[in-house]
Amino acid sequence: MAEQSGERRTIALSIMLFWGLHYALLTLRMALAWPEEMADASIRRIPMTLVAAASCWLIHLALGRYRHLPFGRRVALAALLTVPAALIYGAAGDFLFYYGPNPAVAADKVAELGPYDFNMFFVDGMTWFGSFFSWAAILLAISYNNDVREQERRLAQVRALAQSAQLRALRYQINPHFLFNTLNAISSLIWEKDFMRAEAMIVSLSAFLRASLESDPVEDVPLDDEIGLQRAYLAIEQARFGPRLAVDIEIDSDVGDARVPGLILQPLVENAIKYAVSPSSTETRLCIAAGRVADRLVIEVSDSGRGAGVAPAAKGTGVGIENVRQRLETRFGANATLVAGERGSGFHVRLELPLRRLAA
Repeated sequence: MAEQSGERRTIALSIMLFWGLHYALLTLRMALAWPEEMADASIRRIPMTLVAAASCWLIHLALGRYRHLPFGRRVALAALLTVPAALIYGAAGDFLFYYGPNPAVAADKVAELGPYDFNMFFVDGMTWFGSFFSWAAILLAISYNNDVREQERRLAQVRALAQSAQLRALRYQINPHFLFNTLNAISSLIWEKDFMRAEAMIVSLSAFLRASLESDPVEDVPLDDEIGLQRAYLAIEQARFGPRLAVDIEIDSDVGDARVPGLILQPLVENAIKYAVSPSSTETRLCIAAGRVADRLVIEVSDSGRGAGVAPAAKGTGVGIENVRQRLETRFGANATLVAGERGSGFHVRLELPLRRLAA
């Protein structure tokens, strides 16, 4: 609605400017050629200009009803519509300047012109066809420009919807993976009759799922909130693995309010648990660090060791890493990077994305 209102204002302004200039040029020509008749002629040309403006507005309304037609057909239709407009304008000029009540035109001059006939209607009318078609070209340019902008706006909406759908699909891919591992761990604890640890994991799981599922899958969250969710998740895993899992989290104070995609770290932390902590019988240290480098937010997730027998292709490069990579690509395009690989005896993932603060 706002776009249509803006277009109507632009078209109305184009009519006023075009015919205002047209009036000024014809008046100037009259002043140079017949200065004694200029004052009367300039007054009589005012209603003619109003007729022209009204005709152009009607052309605009008529073309608006056929906006669905291809542009070439609209050009042809505009040319067709300017013909009656020019004829009406020419007839109005004949009436106001010659055959209507006009004391500035002597009777003998009217006699020389002879009686009004339809040949004059067509000849005098088509004299102004070029003027009306020139304005119609301006109208078509305005209309075409607005059509292009509208198509771009709709394309942007379609892309945004597609991106939103893809982000939701990727985000929801996390939960079944996480739930499978956690419920399997709870089942193992129940099988081992370790009911207290199982109950603690169920309570922690409930709190984690409530916090994670309440957030919008396509909305960004503060980094502090994302780290808080990972702390809750790691509390579940520490209840499961006990002394086999040690956690270090180091977040620079000036990036706590940075915006990140929700649960972007979950697959990375989960991979570290699956491939480093779970196969190991000794302590494995999992580190999460975040800081600022220029205008970039850098987040790193690393572990101190992978379990024996884990194939290199499986070391964190499966569903988890690919999920994060796709989410970053969908959200930021080439403006975000993910680098993953072995570091010493462990595995290291580094994310770089634009540093964006939450709005105050």
